[in-house]
Amino acid sequence: MNHYNNNTPRATGFVTSQCHAGRGKRRHYIGLLTLAALISSLSMQGNALSFANANTASFNASTSTPSALSGATYGSWQTKNSDELELPSLQGQGLSFSDQYQNKLVGEWALQNINGRIKMEHDPWIQETIKDMTWRMNAQVRQQAPLALVVIDNPSINAFAAPGGVIGVNTGTILAANSMDELASVIAHEVAHVSQRHYESGADERKKALLMQIGGMLAAIAASAVDGDATAAVMMGSQTAIMNSSMAFSRSNEREADRVGMQIMNQAGYDPRAMPRFFATMNQKSQLNQVENQFLPSFVRSHPLSNERLSDTQSRAQRYPSLSLIQQQRHQALFDLLYWRVQVMGKHASETSLTTAAKNSIGAKLALMYWYSEQQRFDDANDLMTEMRALPTRQQQSIEPLLSITHSQVLSEQNKWQQAAEVLTRQQRLYPERRDLRLYLAEALTNSNQPLQAQTLLKPLIQQQSSDRYAWQSMQLANEKMAKTATSPQVARIATINALRYRSHDQLWNGRYDSALTSLTQAKQLVEQMQASGQGSSARPLLANIAQEIKDVKTAKDYKP
Repeated sequence: MNHYNNNTPRATGFVTSQCHAGRGKRRHYIGLLTLAALISSLSMQGNALSFANANTASFNASTSTPSALSGATYGSWQTKNSDELELPSLQGQGLSFSDQYQNKLVGEWALQNINGRIKMEHDPWIQETIKDMTWRMNAQVRQQAPLALVVIDNPSINAFAAPGGVIGVNTGTILAANSMDELASVIAHEVAHVSQRHYESGADERKKALLMQIGGMLAAIAASAVDGDATAAVMMGSQTAIMNSSMAFSRSNEREADRVGMQIMNQAGYDPRAMPRFFATMNQKSQLNQVENQFLPSFVRSHPLSNERLSDTQSRAQRYPSLSLIQQQRHQALFDLLYWRVQVMGKHASETSLTTAAKNSIGAKLALMYWYSEQQRFDDANDLMTEMRALPTRQQQSIEPLLSITHSQVLSEQNKWQQAAEVLTRQQRLYPERRDLRLYLAEALTNSNQPLQAQTLLKPLIQQQSSDRYAWQSMQLANEKMAKTATSPQVARIATINALRYRSHDQLWNGRYDSALTSLTQAKQLVEQMQASGQGSSARPLLANIAQEIKDVKTAKDYKP
C-alpha cells in the first residue's frame, strides 16, 4: 500500500494527480522556504517552540496541484535513591488550561510545518508499530496522548519532540539500532523531554533560543533540498548559537531526560540497559566523524553526549534488572520485522541483501516477498507466501498481521483487490483497533467498488486523530469512487463535495493553507448550486460544516507561535 504522497493530495490515489490504480508509487512534494525570511520571521515571535534537533531531511520538489476531483511497575528489588528523579504527577502536570491550550496550538503549528517540508515514511504498519511503543511509554508519565508521531524518511540518526507532544524519529535511527529496546531508549528520552516540559518553559532568553532552534531546523530542511553540506552547515550554526546561550541548561535537561527515560522504559517493559548501549554506538560514530572531519550525527549535535553523561547512564542502567528471556525474544522478533520493513519500504534493500538475510530472518523474508511483488515477480512472491503459510500455526500468528498485510499487497499489485480485502478482513476482525489494518482494508474495499464500507472503517480514525493525513486522503479516495459510480446525481454531487472537504483537511495538516481554502471554496460553490436547484435541506448542513472548516483553516494560517 503506497498511495501516500508527502504534500500534494491524491486525486485517486495521498493525493497525486494521476490515477491510483493500485500500483502508484509514493511521490513526495515539498515547499522550499527562503532561509533569511524564515529565520527573520521566526525570530520575531514570542512563544517557545523547540525541537530537539535541526533536521537533515531530504525531499523531492514539486508544485503540482490537482484540480478538484482530477481523479510494568518498579519491582520490590529496587530501593529508592535520594538522587533518583520522581516521575511527574499525572494529575494536571502543573499546567493550566491556558498553557495546555497554547501547547496544543504550538504542537499543531509544528506538525503542519513538519508535514509540509519533510519527506515522511507513511507505511501504516511501521507507524502503528512505533506508535504503539511511543503511546505505551507516554502513558507512564502523561495523561494526554501525544499529538502525533511522525516517522521521517531520512538516513541520519535523529529524533525530536515539540510542545503538545509531537514526537518524531528518523528511519536512520531505526536502522542504526540493534534491538527494539535501543529504539525504545530514544523514544523514551523524547517522551521524557515532553513530560518534563523542557521545550516550553523558561525566561525570555530561553524562548529566543527555542525560536532560533526551530528556525534553524526549518532552514536546514529547506537547504537540504539543494545541498546536503549546506544543510549541515546551517544546522551547526543554529545549534552553536543555541548551545552558547544555554549550554548548562541543555546539559541539565539531557541528564534529566536520560534518568526519567530509563524509568519510563522500565515501567513500560523495555530494558533501560539499552540506553547506554545506544549512546555508546553514538559515541563511536561521533568520534569517527571527528577524526574524518565529518559532521556529527544529528542526535549527538542536538542532544550533547558527554563522557559524564555516558558514564551516568551506564551506572544507572546497572540498577535495573535484565529482561526475561521471553521478553527479549518477543522484542527482538518484532524488531526483526520492523528493521526489514523499513529497509524495503525506504528502498534501502537490494535483492542480494534481502535474499541473504531471508535465510535466517522472517522479517527479511516478508520484505523480500514485498520486493518481488513490486518487481512484478509474482511467482517468486507466491512461492515465499506458500513457504510462510507452511510454518507452524503459532509461528504464523507471531508475525501477524504483517504476514497478511504483505500477502494483501502482493494481491493488490496484481489488481486482485477483492482477494486482498478478504485476506485483510480476517485480520481486521481479530484486531479492530489497529489503524494500519483499517487503512489497508479501506484501500482494498475502495478499489473493489465498496467505498461505503471503506468510509465506515475510516471515520473512527479521523475522529480519534484529526491530523491523520493518510485517513483523510483515503476518505477522499472513497468519496471520489462514490462520485464516479453513483447512479443518483445528488449522491454523486454530495460525494464530490465531501471529497473536496476531505482533501482540504489533508492540505491543512500539510501546511498548505491556501490550497485548503481553494478546495473548500470549490466545495462551497457546489453546495450553493445544490441550494439554488431546490435542495436546501441537504445543502444547509453542508454549508455549516464548510463555514466552520474555512474558519479553522484561516485560524491555522494566521497562527504564529
